[in-house]
Amino acid sequence: MVLLSSVGLLQSSEENLIAISKEQSSTSLAMAELGIARYRELLNNNRVLAIYSLDNPDWGWTNTDISNQTCDVISDDPGGWANNTDQDGWRDITLTLNENVYGADLNFDGDQIDTISEPIGSYRLVNYIYDNDDDIDPANDDTDTDEDGIFDQTSDAANPDEPKGILTVQGRDNSDGSIAQIQVDIPIGVNTEDLNTLDPGIWIHQSDEAAINFGTITFTSGNLVLYRAAGVTADVRCADFTPPGTVTGTADTEFIRDPRDLPPLVELPDPPSPLVPEDKINILESDGGGGFDDIAGDGRFIFFNPGVDDKGELILGTLAAGEITNSDDAGTGYTGDDRYYYFVGADLDNPSDLTINDGQSIITDGEAEVIIYVDGDLNINGEVKIENSSDSASSRYLEIHVTGDVNITSSDTVEIKGLIHAPDGTVNITGSPTIELTGSIWAEDWDGANGNVIVDSSEYEYYSITPERTPRPLTYEPTGWEQQEAE
Repeated sequence: MVLLSSVGLLQSSEENLIAISKEQSSTSLAMAELGIARYRELLNNNRVLAIYSLDNPDWGWTNTDISNQTCDVISDDPGGWANNTDQDGWRDITLTLNENVYGADLNFDGDQIDTISEPIGSYRLVNYIYDNDDDIDPANDDTDTDEDGIFDQTSDAANPDEPKGILTVQGRDNSDGSIAQIQVDIPIGVNTEDLNTLDPGIWIHQSDEAAINFGTITFTSGNLVLYRAAGVTADVRCADFTPPGTVTGTADTEFIRDPRDLPPLVELPDPPSPLVPEDKINILESDGGGGFDDIAGDGRFIFFNPGVDDKGELILGTLAAGEITNSDDAGTGYTGDDRYYYFVGADLDNPSDLTINDGQSIITDGEAEVIIYVDGDLNINGEVKIENSSDSASSRYLEIHVTGDVNITSSDTVEIKGLIHAPDGTVNITGSPTIELTGSIWAEDWDGANGNVIVDSSEYEYYSITPERTPRPLTYEPTGWEQQEAE
């Protein structure tokens, strides 16, 4: 009987130990699952992180070029989102009382009324790996061997390697220190509506918004987008802001802080462009003014030096003359980018500013996709039209890329239909012009002074460089949940 009693006590003790072990394991596992949820939320709020590995030496999360493009503060300081060290990478989960519900609630949504004294558990990031080719090298800190942040924003079909993020998180039961570890795959897809949602009629990258001289800006369509203000706290880094009283819009207009860099300047093809006969490109001057002269080039890559004194029109590109398409209907062998490129200057080694004076116009046919590249300043003086040959349509395919500043000096009406993109320059507006902008202006800084700008950005989504913007991909539901042995 004594022996049977001893056996019974031993079995009972083992069962209790198993139950306690399971309870401890389930607590730490729950903390790890909460950690997965929190880090997926982090990726959704800061999607640029989704395509960079945590510890990549060139493109890691704490790299300034990456962390400056996030809404949350990303650091490897103790308790920071990018901290994955054993000692200080843990983030506490505190059980709280909530008067709106019966019982207790996890402090996960910031609605606590009273906090129980000690956190019940914690979680920490072990690793995040961006995998865009299934080529992970365990000997290289588990990074993708060919990782370079490349992620095609055009469509999911353009990412055939099914890119994903591999997220590993640990959870800890604070009562006994037991740890559980979970790894999941987070599929990454293309957010094709990203820039449509942003709708940047005017996009300014100046980090000190108090230093921006807006002048008078009225939005009939589109938003004013600013790079986040320098030094603002984490909770307002991407929050809406209240512009000065001179900036107004419709009920649909938003005034947005966004942490991303401006898209890069367009990449010019190597001249000569694919051979398209000169007679299939329609370049006309009207009024006999000869305002734009010295036009030369081969195919769709054309160099020109604009005149600075005479009046006239320069008509850029037409599909009607040659009906040239990517399918090579014209029999020219052309299979490249279906665009006309114009470089201001004698050649790539001899660029010049583009100056458009009072009475001059730059016109497109409204169908051809036209890019003007100005390796210098864009100067607009007086009453100028940059638009479409048809009054019924905007020049939604016209882009003017400027490496320098955009200087608008006028007391008259300036009509701009298209995109002016000067990511390193300032838009300087002097005099008292009325600028009718059907399209967008994106620049580093804005000095509007007495300018009156009316913005309608409804056609901006046709621009060639929108797929090249800083990525904000979609992250889908985690898959491949795997409980691992915690190290």
